[in-house]
Amino acid sequence: MKNIADTGLLAAALDRSDPWHDWGALRLRQEGPFYTCDAVLAELGFVINDPIPGLKLVARGDLILDFDLCAQLDRVLELLDKYRDRRMELADACLVRMSELTDACKIWTVDRADFRVYRRHGRAVIPCEFPNV
Repeated sequence: MKNIADTGLLAAALDRSDPWHDWGALRLRQEGPFYTCDAVLAELGFVINDPIPGLKLVARGDLILDFDLCAQLDRVLELLDKYRDRRMELADACLVRMSELTDACKIWTVDRADFRVYRRHGRAVIPCEFPNV
């Protein structure tokens, strides 16, 4: 199983004031390493106002950058266009594409609203893990 990290999981794990901190920190320790993309790492730096903690996760091997945007650009553009009404972010499009490239995967995210709508391979539900509400 390939565990794919969205920004929300990582921000929760790194920010003690995040409402999902306990969930994120525990999951990062228990389910890692996680795979992600450069867009998530950039978004994380913006969300927590510091790029260093995310880069340290990569340096420690807790987070593996595993996506070539240039090679997947056509499909990412298709996804961004398909979900234009939801204002899909680049990071989300990359994660949806990552889920299409690996059948046995799960996206770990706090973004229930969007990832319950997004589909991979057209109409297939994307396996996700969300914090308990």
